[in-house]
Amino acid sequence: MSRSPLTASYHSQSGTPGTGTEIGAGVETATSSRSRSRSPPLPWQSPGTSATAAPTGSGNSRRSHPKSRTGCRTCKTRKIKCDEQKPACRNCVKHAVLCDFLQSHPVSASAPVPVPQSSAGAFGPSISDGLAAASSLPGESLNGLDGDLNMLDLELMHNFTSFTYATLSSDGMIRNMFRTDVVRMAFVCDYVMRSLLAVSALHLAHFRPDRRDFYVNRAVMHHRAASQSAVPLLTQFRPGDCESLYLFSILTIYFALGYPHKPERSFLIGEAAFPQWLFLLRNIEPILCAIDPITYRGPLAPLFAHGAHPENQQPVLIRDPRSEETPRTLLGDLERLVAKTCTEPDLIPIYHTAIGHLRRILGMVIPCAPNGDWRATQQLLLLDVSDVFVWQWTVADDLLPLLKGQKVRQEAVAIFAHFLILIKKLESQWWLEGWTAHLMRLVWTSLDQEHRLWIQWPAEEMGWVPPP
Repeated sequence: MSRSPLTASYHSQSGTPGTGTEIGAGVETATSSRSRSRSPPLPWQSPGTSATAAPTGSGNSRRSHPKSRTGCRTCKTRKIKCDEQKPACRNCVKHAVLCDFLQSHPVSASAPVPVPQSSAGAFGPSISDGLAAASSLPGESLNGLDGDLNMLDLELMHNFTSFTYATLSSDGMIRNMFRTDVVRMAFVCDYVMRSLLAVSALHLAHFRPDRRDFYVNRAVMHHRAASQSAVPLLTQFRPGDCESLYLFSILTIYFALGYPHKPERSFLIGEAAFPQWLFLLRNIEPILCAIDPITYRGPLAPLFAHGAHPENQQPVLIRDPRSEETPRTLLGDLERLVAKTCTEPDLIPIYHTAIGHLRRILGMVIPCAPNGDWRATQQLLLLDVSDVFVWQWTVADDLLPLLKGQKVRQEAVAIFAHFLILIKKLESQWWLEGWTAHLMRLVWTSLDQEHRLWIQWPAEEMGWVPPP
């Protein structure tokens, strides 16, 4: 039978098993051939010196290698020399593995594991340094880590800093404020942190319907705890609490808006004709006076900077050049109806002031159409939720109280219906979804037949259909 070249070469060198002379001859032949051919010198060797040159002195001299049978099992398994250093040999420490010497020689809390100086890498300490430091920590310092992490609240914080913050405003500066400065303030104020987590929980409840009740319950728990701490401070606050209390109030409005509401009832409505979140800004006027938004330069400055912007603008009245009609004043019909039919003369200045402020903000998003009517345009990108809060805060003391009590003023309700156009422009956000239709139903229920004709234009503008 023919053999392959590799098999033939193997048999020619090793011989046949059992014939010692052939094996010895093969070894002798290989040794003599190596001695006759020397390898060329390597770059770091001097000329005339080969890589196989014998060391100086006796040709048969060899460095001694003391043997030991008491090394650790890890070194024996890896077939390397163990220095037998206790409580852990250097090889095990260097390679960050557990030395079996540690099992037979327990290390006390005050005796750190030795770490060789050469174990540190070029870019910092190695893993062994961390293991050595951890093994030297006293047991008492770890007592505070026995409890489990609150993974749910960590999830809520991650959701807020990753997604929720971007839904709270269309202004880039305000978004960045919520993502950084507001979170930083929350870490030093318990009720701000809980308010933040409550809003984040409602955000998750909105987009995870399968766990909606779970997240809503968590949101209510956090907000109730925050309110118990913050509400008592609103009546008698210290100057150092102004920023935190103002932030709590703003987050509470987001919470009230984002809370799941039903047609017949919603969170914070109670027995009032309109939701209580409409009146929240009225309660923080003393805080705003203490902060002084005009001169304020703190972490919440983007809120005041954007909120003051539309109040300093003139109404944007855009007329189609194809139309020869002079554009009528925005909300002019409403203003004339109020002046003509109001039976309480002392309330007319309040109504005119509210209409004037609302006209400035609506003028940013509703220019004139060719037929003289007003319609929405793509300019709604200029509108932010801060603009809505500005109008609420402006009329909080005078107009909004007329929406409460046993006798709700018809003129005030009609003006409020026009304000809902702003809410409609922002309804793409999760925390405002459904509020326009819900509030328009309340408006329609509160108005008599005469004043229902006053809200025909805002109903058309919002695409709302009255009930039969």
